[in-house]
Order: sequence, then structure tokens, then C-alpha cells
Amino acid sequence: MASLMLQPWTHDAPETSSLKDMLARAQRGHFRDITEVSLQEEIAGESALELSESESDDEEEDKDEEPANAKPSTRDDLFKARLEMLRHIDAAHNDVMIALDFVSLLLTHDAPEKGKASISAGLRQEVPIGTLGHDIWHKMPQDKAREAQDKLLATNVRLEGLQQSADGLLAAASRLEDNVRKETRYWDHVLSINDNGWNVCKLPGQQHRLGVTYGFSDSAPEFARRGVAALNATSDGTMVLERGVGSKPRAVRVLLKRGEAVVGCSVIPAVRSDGGVALEARIRRARDSLFDEELYHEMLRESRGQASLGISMKGNVIVLKPNSAESPHATGVIFELVSLDEVEGEADEAREQDSLAQAIALSARMLLSQAHREKVKKRSAVPPPMSERKDERQSLPILRPIMASILHKAAIDEINGCLASIRSLLSAASIEHRIQTAAFAFLKDAEAGSVEDLVSMLMQCWTSEASLAIYDRQTSIRLETTLATSFGTQYTLSNADGRVTKFSSHDELRAACGDVLASELALHLKRGAEGDWECNVREALLVRPDDEQGKGHRVWIALDSEAGVLSLNTPTKKVSWGSPRGVATSFSDAWAGLAD
Repeated sequence: MASLMLQPWTHDAPETSSLKDMLARAQRGHFRDITEVSLQEEIAGESALELSESESDDEEEDKDEEPANAKPSTRDDLFKARLEMLRHIDAAHNDVMIALDFVSLLLTHDAPEKGKASISAGLRQEVPIGTLGHDIWHKMPQDKAREAQDKLLATNVRLEGLQQSADGLLAAASRLEDNVRKETRYWDHVLSINDNGWNVCKLPGQQHRLGVTYGFSDSAPEFARRGVAALNATSDGTMVLERGVGSKPRAVRVLLKRGEAVVGCSVIPAVRSDGGVALEARIRRARDSLFDEELYHEMLRESRGQASLGISMKGNVIVLKPNSAESPHATGVIFELVSLDEVEGEADEAREQDSLAQAIALSARMLLSQAHREKVKKRSAVPPPMSERKDERQSLPILRPIMASILHKAAIDEINGCLASIRSLLSAASIEHRIQTAAFAFLKDAEAGSVEDLVSMLMQCWTSEASLAIYDRQTSIRLETTLATSFGTQYTLSNADGRVTKFSSHDELRAACGDVLASELALHLKRGAEGDWECNVREALLVRPDDEQGKGHRVWIALDSEAGVLSLNTPTKKVSWGSPRGVATSFSDAWAGLAD
């Protein structure tokens, strides 16, 4: 940078100006062009020109130029003016040096020695000498055909670019329309699921994915965590339910077996393998599958401590067989967890006790639902005081109520079988009778207002009544199956005289029932007999003293419902009904013959 010295302005402008200043103000070009004639013409031309601006404009321009031409008033303004001037000088010097380097580098191509003399050292280190050259291009002659061809090519290229742009826009619009259609279908599925009452939420740990909650919050922890599934979108926008790897639909199936023959089977939901299943149906199927898995798990936990009640495990099934030791032909109940895909191809045959098997399956599901409701009530109640003892998880009562109903049904079947045998004997003997068989005492539709009423009926003691009337005397039988410590059926026998006897087994009741009916027949015969007959009610014995021979005439009655025999007996003669050698006469006629 060239050094520059500044001198302060003088207070009074010099009276004389230097030749340099005068030439700068003249700005008339070279002295050779200035002649006397030219100066006279210039003066004449200036006098003929009109003023283009008014005096007011001149005054405004003078006012605007005054601040620009004002001299620095302070020392700081002076230094600012000096720095600005130095900055302009540096910029001008840099431009000049760049132009000089450019010309010098261009000159080194043809005259290297001359170019090296003026080129800068920095450019010489960066750029080799002679690398920049120049050529003189002569103007080509005009070729209209070539210009027309170039114009046509440019037009075709432009049209091709426009066509590609249009195709790209159409493809983008089609892709956007397809994406909008997929998104619309996806969110329509989400809204339909939400409108049907399912809880749509974000997956834990995956906030960018949606899922649906179909499980039960009151289930066991290992099943409550499995009650959420992801909602995935396919390539066409259809929503599918993702339950995880290895999650196949399952269901609890109830089989009723008598010996080795299956006499009843519960209904298994059908699984459609095609894609026509609605999303809500798949969610409902996943919920039912999870519910049945929890049901089977809870029944397994309960069956471990119920072996004394006839509950056992055989492989992967739970077997309930009441009175297995007493009745080898009793109906057994089998619970198994089956995969719906495996049982899909099995033949669905109608069996005689399918309705009973379905009722048992529904009862088990209602008992598990009741356990869930009780958990909700327990959480909403006031908690007990805190203690160091940890509450153990108790097994849910599912198998015991079902076992109680099965025991009660078995007892009803045995009682009704006994009454049927007695009816056939009384009918064969032409004895007037009325029999009311035992049956389940279910709640009426008006009394069963909710599912909880039905579950409370399953949890309570089962009671049934049967009666047998011979002529005008009635004998009643009451059955009670309880869930208390003495698990089983209690039998109560009440005769016409009001005597009540309780039994714990059916065989005892059968024998006592035969004795009571025999006693009732003996009393009836005594009331209608001629002569002085005496009746031993306990032994169903009729005795008439004989004064001539000094011996009494003895007739006793025996009724064995298990063997199916009713007999009138004397020491020397026997008349029986129901046996292969039974007679066709009536009971009254046989009594008249024996009494005579």
C-alpha cells in the first residue's frame, strides 16, 4: 500500500488554484481539441439552452449537497474519513493488480519474458506460466437452415421436458390419490373400531404405531399384558391385527363322556381362513381366545388341590368324574384347550347331551367374568390396613360350582331312575300312585335380572324335590348339594307321618325309600282288610291271630327298586311283580287271596 500523508484544511481558501485543479474542473478532454472556434460555439450553445429546473429545485439541490460537502467537524470524523478513503484506495489498488495479473498471465502465452516482468509472485506460484491463452474467432456466416434446425431441436427438447414434467406430475397425483385412499381406508377402520366401543391407543414404547385394547384389565398380570395388539396397514390400506408370533386362536372345549363314548360336546367357534373376516370379528376372536386361555389357566390352578372331589389331570385335559368309584358308567366332564385351526376340519355331529356341554362351558365363562367383577369391587372398596404379610393369590372358584352342579345332576338322575323303577312296579301291581320327579330349580326370567343373579345361583346350594304319593299318603325326597366343607349331595326323606331321615348316599336312600313305601302299602292294606289285623310299620308286616290253631297269619311286603321287584310274602307263598316270574294280577287281588 502506498503511503499517504494528510494535511489539515486551511481556514481560508487560496485565492489562486493550481493548474491541475483547473484542468480537473474543465473536463474538456485533450488540449488539442480546444480551439478558439470551438470555444465560441460552446458559449453560443450554452446561452441558447433553457433552464430545465426552477430556482427552488436549485436551492434544494444546494441544500442536499451541503451535508455531503461539509468538512469534518471533530477529530473522530476526520479519522473516519481517513479510514474510508484508505478502504477505497485499497479496493482500487486490488482491482488494478488483479487486472495487471490477468493481462500479464495472458501475455505469457505469446511473450513469456514480457509477461513475467509484470506478473505478481503469488500468481506465479499458483498458476503455471502460459496456461492462459486467447484465440480470435471470426464471425461465422449466417446459415438459416442450421438456425431453423437448432430452433426445432430446442423446441423439441423443450416439449420433451414439458412432457416429462407433466408425466411426473400425473404420477405424483396418482400416487397421492392412492395414498389418500389408503389413509382414508385405514382411518375409517380406526373410527369404526372406536365407534364400536374398542379402545384404540398408542403402543407402549412405539408411539408411532396404533393398537387396540381387547383384553381385560382385571385379568391375571400375565394375561392383562397380552390384551393389546398392533393395528398394521397392508399395501392396499386394509387394517390387520397383529397379535405376535405364535399367537393362534384357541378355545375351551367341553366333552361329556360315558365310558369311552362322547355323548356331548360344546360349540367351537368357526374360523374362516379367507380374508373376508371383518376386523372387528378378528378383534373379538382374539379377545375370546385370550379369555379362554385365562379360563383354562385358572381351572388348572384350581384342579391341583381338588383331587378328592373327582378332579384330575390327564395329559393336557382336566377331567371331572363324580362318583367314579360307585358308578363306572357315570358321565365324565373333560375340559381341554384346543386350537381352532386344528379342530376346523373335524366333523360336527349332533349328540344327545350337546346342550349340557354347552351349558357347562358357558357357566365356566360366567364364573370367570364374575371373578373379574369381584376384583373391580375389591379395588373400589376401602383397602385393609397395611401389614408385612403379602397377600397370596387365591385360586378362582370355577370348577367347584361346576362340580356341584354335575353332582346334583347325577343325584337327580339316580333319584329319577329309582322313581321310574318304582312307578313301573306300582303300575304293574295296579296301585294308585302319583310321582313327581326331581329337577333343577332354575330362576325364572323375571327373577334373573342380570348375569350376577345366574352366577349367584351357581354359587349357592343346589336343591331339588321329588315326591311319591300312594293313594292319599305322600312321601317327599329332598336333595341338597352344597359347596361347604362336606362337599356332596345330602338326601332327606320325609314320610306321610312327618318322620324325617337324612342320608349321605343314594344307595341308603334307595333302600330306605323301598322300606317306607312298603310300610305305606302295609298301612293301606290294614285299613281296608277285614278281621283283626295288626301292622308292624317298620317291618311292613301284617299279622292276624288264629284262635283255632293257635298260630297267627303273617303277611309282609317287600319293595326293592334296584332289583325292580315288589312282592307280597307269606311263610308259604310269594306273589311278586317286576320279576321274570311276576304275576299279572293286581295288588288288591293278590292281597285278598293271601288274606283268605
